[in-house]
Amino acid sequence: MRTRSMSVTRRETLRLFGSGLAATAVSLRDGHHDYLPAEKALDRTSLLQLLGAVPIAAPPLAAERVERDDLGDVVREKVSYAVEPGERVPAFILLPKEASTRHPAILCHHQHGGEFQVGKDGPAGLGSDSSQHYALELARRGYVTLVFDALCFNERQDATGRLKGGDYERYEAMYRITEGKSLQGKYVWDARRALDYLETRPEVDASRLGMIGHSLGGQETLFTTAVDTRIRAAVSSCGFGSLPTLKRDRINHNYALFVPALANQGDYGAVLALVAPRPFFVAARTEDPIFPKDGIEETVATARRAYVAVGATDRLGTFFEPGAHAFSPTMRAAAYAWLDKWLAPRK
Repeated sequence: MRTRSMSVTRRETLRLFGSGLAATAVSLRDGHHDYLPAEKALDRTSLLQLLGAVPIAAPPLAAERVERDDLGDVVREKVSYAVEPGERVPAFILLPKEASTRHPAILCHHQHGGEFQVGKDGPAGLGSDSSQHYALELARRGYVTLVFDALCFNERQDATGRLKGGDYERYEAMYRITEGKSLQGKYVWDARRALDYLETRPEVDASRLGMIGHSLGGQETLFTTAVDTRIRAAVSSCGFGSLPTLKRDRINHNYALFVPALANQGDYGAVLALVAPRPFFVAARTEDPIFPKDGIEETVATARRAYVAVGATDRLGTFFEPGAHAFSPTMRAAAYAWLDKWLAPRK
């Protein structure tokens, strides 16, 4: 069933982001709207405003290849490109060697885990935790994959060397609030620039772009997919719960998760509802101490109403298994099958 979806151009995105947090920082929910479902309180325009100000214009990517490694069945290139004026981002792009005209491509966002030194190395197969090698594993399934360092991680830690790890993350989050920005807005901006880069690669079928991530990566998959409709299918592993359960259980998590004034216009379920009718898969574990199961279920239930409304109930999938915060082999198998179903890599 086709439905009229709200699209936001890059020019409109710049304008809406540019309005910043000022429009929402002191907003209060009007009591007579409390009966409305959470997903009705947020649209893509409002979400962009909540995420805050971004650069007035995106600079040319000016991409450069830094190195190239032949891994046998996959080629891994290290590249860099511009995300903002004066700011370049390092990334790995993994290319299947199979003969093919163009491949579907997956943006793979790395986890947090307090491992600020790892970043992009995890999904690219260079980290010691094999459960995080999903960019490499997906490349071996026939996808072009890209993973970049999020701000504060690996090659994007404090250039001055004054702040380390979580202290630098806190610094980046706090000063952005004073400027009408948010760390979540920065992460989404950088992820969208990664999609811009993927679209320039001759190996990529730009009509078949996806995104996947675990933990922080799952969180960024949620927000980026909600904002950018170029993403045709996505997977979030242990990436979100609900604001009420986070508050109830006194759960502190990464700074980007807490978007200023989001609670006034919905919750993570309202963000996920913006993805409909595009395919989205939620992989989670039942004893996750960061994201309690009832919070995940609450978020999915909210979003499911949006999927039902557009006749796309089969496009919001869930997978729960026992255990704590992790991206297990079973979860990854289910996630990859979901991406194969909707993006169908050509062998």
